[in-house]
Amino acid sequence: MSEESLRIKKKNATKRALAEAAFELAMERGLETFVVEDIVTKAGYSRRTFANHFSCKEEAIASALTMNDFREHDEAHSLEGLTPLSTIEMYIKRSFTIDKLKRLHELISLSRDHPTLKLYVTGVLKETQDFARLGIKEGFGDAYSEEYYHLLIGAVFGALMPVLDGSMNVHLPVGDTAQDQPNNEFQEYMEIVFSKLREGFK
Repeated sequence: MSEESLRIKKKNATKRALAEAAFELAMERGLETFVVEDIVTKAGYSRRTFANHFSCKEEAIASALTMNDFREHDEAHSLEGLTPLSTIEMYIKRSFTIDKLKRLHELISLSRDHPTLKLYVTGVLKETQDFARLGIKEGFGDAYSEEYYHLLIGAVFGALMPVLDGSMNVHLPVGDTAQDQPNNEFQEYMEIVFSKLREGFK
């Protein structure tokens, strides 16, 4: 591994540790009862290091779920025989692990009462959608229109949001992997979603 790669890896690890500390404090204490100094103390870094990565504690909390979480499953695979819809279905099943679903749910719940946090959580969700859309577009290129990719990703994430924000009563799975859960309401819900989407996204 090159020196530059090691430097980037170390930088990302520092950012992750600060974000994780901020998220844990938010879950333990609530958003109003800690400050940046508490984050850096918990993570074992300086205030200056925090400032190199984040502008405020809200940004750090929201960054506890970043696209790096999803990239870890972004392995090369053949798209032969797949459609953009079946590809995004596979992406959801592989990437939205129980831990990530719960963390998204927790971040959205926290942001409900904190408008400043909501801004950053919305940014994380937008980044997730953009990552999925660009990945699908890269795989299928000009075979589909630009509008199609936006509509497809918008429809999929539009169906996910009511579950994550709690406005739709679909219980998130518990345990290690969503696929192994008997009577998994979330998995059943997503099967219905993609079944309906297949009727419109040919």
